[in-house]
Amino acid sequence: MINLLWALLNIGLFLFFIVICFKATKLVREKIGFFASAVFVLGLLSFVSNSNNDNNKEMNSNRTKTWEFAKETNLNQNEEHTISVDLEKNLVSKYLLNIEYRQDKLRQTNIPISANSNMTGLISGISWNPSLIVVNETNDNNKFEYFVIGVVKWKLLGATIYSQPKEYKGIALTK
Repeated sequence: MINLLWALLNIGLFLFFIVICFKATKLVREKIGFFASAVFVLGLLSFVSNSNNDNNKEMNSNRTKTWEFAKETNLNQNEEHTISVDLEKNLVSKYLLNIEYRQDKLRQTNIPISANSNMTGLISGISWNPSLIVVNETNDNNKFEYFVIGVVKWKLLGATIYSQPKEYKGIALTK
């Protein structure tokens, strides 16, 4: 519920900011001139374009940050599977852990290859940045043990107001 209220607050403040920007641009154009209002608008647009930093992306890529666990040399290339685990669910969004695994040809066991975590749903003003993902095999071939550490950043108009550390651990069942 708090995520929904935070998103509504962010949307409301953004709309209010847009109205203020239009009024300020009109005032600047009337008092100083068209050139000054054009510079003002370009300055505002530069702030908007630089505020889209996502720490959950790999450097110089649009791909989600992924943790690699095993070399794929001994693994059966035909048996690739993915598990999606809900780490946390709330009214409007959820935190997901995606684990990719393959079967080891020699031991006939499931081996975790890689994992990533993201947030889906209404995420206005909130960002999930995982900092560590560990996935281990268990004695049961149909289960993996996982441990995820990250930070939820609560933002208001792009500025981080609060950073909330999160930890998740549990068991993921294979298909």
